[in-house]
Amino acid sequence: MKKIKPAFLPAILILCLLIGSIGNLTSVLGVPALLVVVLLGAGLYFGAPRLDHLSTRQLRWGIGLGLLAMLIAQVVVLHVMPNTVYHDPYRVLSQADQLAAGHMTWDITYFWRYANNVPLAYLLSLWLRLTQLVGLSTNLSVHLLSILVLDSFIALALHTIWQLSQRASLLVVAFGFFALSPFAYTYYLQVFYSDLPTMLVLLIIIRSLLNWSQKTSRQRWFAGSGLVVAVMLGAMLKPNLVVLLPALLIVGLILARQHLWRQAKLTLPILLIVLGFGLSLPATKVFDVAANYQPRTAFSFPATHWILMGYNQHSNGGYSGKDVGRAIKQPSQADRQRYNLKTIPKRIKTLGVVGVIRLWVVKLGIVLNVQGIQRWYNGGFRAAPSWYSNHAGFYQGLTVIGYVAATLLMWGALMLKLLRWRPDLTDPHQILALLAVTTALGYLAFHTLLWEVEPRYGQAILPLLWVALAAIPRQASQSRPRWANQASLLNGATASLVAFGAAGVLGAQLPQKQVIAAQRSQLSVQYHAKPKTVTPGTVLAEVVDVNAPANYFSVQIHAGSQVQVTLTNLATGQHYRLTMAGSVARLHHQLAAGQYRITVQNLTTRGQQVDVTHTYHYQLAAHPLTVNGQSQPTASLIYTCMQR
Repeated sequence: MKKIKPAFLPAILILCLLIGSIGNLTSVLGVPALLVVVLLGAGLYFGAPRLDHLSTRQLRWGIGLGLLAMLIAQVVVLHVMPNTVYHDPYRVLSQADQLAAGHMTWDITYFWRYANNVPLAYLLSLWLRLTQLVGLSTNLSVHLLSILVLDSFIALALHTIWQLSQRASLLVVAFGFFALSPFAYTYYLQVFYSDLPTMLVLLIIIRSLLNWSQKTSRQRWFAGSGLVVAVMLGAMLKPNLVVLLPALLIVGLILARQHLWRQAKLTLPILLIVLGFGLSLPATKVFDVAANYQPRTAFSFPATHWILMGYNQHSNGGYSGKDVGRAIKQPSQADRQRYNLKTIPKRIKTLGVVGVIRLWVVKLGIVLNVQGIQRWYNGGFRAAPSWYSNHAGFYQGLTVIGYVAATLLMWGALMLKLLRWRPDLTDPHQILALLAVTTALGYLAFHTLLWEVEPRYGQAILPLLWVALAAIPRQASQSRPRWANQASLLNGATASLVAFGAAGVLGAQLPQKQVIAAQRSQLSVQYHAKPKTVTPGTVLAEVVDVNAPANYFSVQIHAGSQVQVTLTNLATGQHYRLTMAGSVARLHHQLAAGQYRITVQNLTTRGQQVDVTHTYHYQLAAHPLTVNGQSQPTASLIYTCMQR
């Protein structure tokens, strides 16, 4: 039996996950989250043997009913608590809605700067066109797509975990992670963007390699075709999928060194993966032509722009508005490139060796931080139910504790396996595990050492970590005492009490800027979105449902605009005059729950500009915008109602 010594790559991943774990425990909810992890970990340790004795029939019924309950809960969440999608996902959605309506134009500079989102917008527009044929609204179509992609990922992940491990206990734990934590009900459900499709693509790629050497010719044909398509689409949606290539090279070199390359029979799938990457380039051009998209280098950013932000110590290697603003002022892409190539070495020199290493550690902690899963691209619920708004601190705290604990529990189990693992590459499953580990390290290295970071970027490695956890062989199980079952149940109950208690007590200490109602979707002035010109005497009005008390209300108007903005309580008739502050009209006043009407009037003798978000078929808010009494259901003002 040939083994690799020492297990260098697993050791690096352990170090990365340790840094990520520390980063997730830094908030006020870190201690209770850690306590929940310890209690659940001990409970699962004691209860695993009993779970492993579940029959296949019991597993199928239990997991099947659990997934059905998850689906029902997802539908309820989308119906009761739709959120206001903003920033990049909204721009993609808005463009897709426009293309689906037959308007093949690109009216803002966003896609000329970030051309990687053009294929996503085009593919989404095809989905919208397809669902329009059967009479589905755009809102329902997007929700349906989110559910299909999310639940397909969850089902496929569970199936893969079972195939690799054949352990009922691990399957139950994985089900708990996906269906009982916030994973299935927050960002990935409520915001459709490229992150989840990328995770699904990665899982499909790994699955295509599963037991490749044992597949028949027909099975290899189907798996190979799927592999090429998955890689092609994945590379178009997220170019950083390219880290798969060096990962394959590293694993291939290790196999060759151990004289196991022929036995692994990975030559064909690797060639197919390379083919998929190669096809992604012409496929992108085809999509550009089909979508009538023409790049404009005057607006585009070179790749060095993201490297520049990655070494901005003031933004901790994340998105930097100053860097973006400076890039916009450069007259051409070539000028931006010259500036970046000149500035990047200066930043590294200023940081010094210690500063660079410190920045890498900070970036690694950021990219693996999952505390904000509810906030990612979520501008707030359109009209949060009163039961949520009145106890928002509790629900937000429970979301943080739940997902942090679920993530750290999975990481902890994987780290324990990695510590003892010495890869036996005569086992195809362990080759897959090594590839998953190496690819995960590639993603982390890409964002830590080279690119800019955001917390959600680290979620790309989630399917890889689960594959590694399932594929690495478990050690021989030890006997458990008779009281193990009782201890397992007690630990689970105690963990639940800790989570709910801490969320109730410490949730009140979270930032109290709670969005009560909002419509924050917009294309943004920075991307040259055109405001609406309001002629003299024109009145814009929109009704807003405020389901809980609030003390702040703002309406985005436009810089330099002179209009009168009022807020009216429809039940009492009380009027509030909002005051202009820059491009926003604001009101600081205690507001009771109820329905309010925003009124924007042009009382001047010349046209005034107002920022209005307009779509073709996507409904942005519960109530339409009216212009001089004429209803426009797919248009809305940009507003935020908060309890501060």
